[in-house]
Amino acid sequence: MKTVIKLLIAVAIINAAVHVGMVAAKYYQFKDSSQQLVTFGANIVPGQLQNRIMDKATELEVPIDFEDITVTRDGYRTMATASYTEAVEVFPSYKYPIPFTFKVEGMDMGDGRATAR
Repeated sequence: MKTVIKLLIAVAIINAAVHVGMVAAKYYQFKDSSQQLVTFGANIVPGQLQNRIMDKATELEVPIDFEDITVTRDGYRTMATASYTEAVEVFPSYKYPIPFTFKVEGMDMGDGRATAR
């Protein structure tokens, strides 16, 4: 009987670790994609960048609202922030909400060509 209980506990821990790991991997994919969009999107207006970040969130099935994504530009620097909460099933029929937040920045370094004066 002890062995069965130990196995059930081990299975529950492995189940929780797998579910949390999958959600964390999705978060890092979303953050990385947002970083790439901000870094290489210097010629895109902030509203379109926000739309593209939201499209990536939809593709990755990230539960985020459009209003929870903010893209701003200050001169050559573009910044994007996002925050959301995802409920993770850590035990059968028990979901634990995990908050995720990130801020990414990108700088427009130009195309490297010298300008005539």
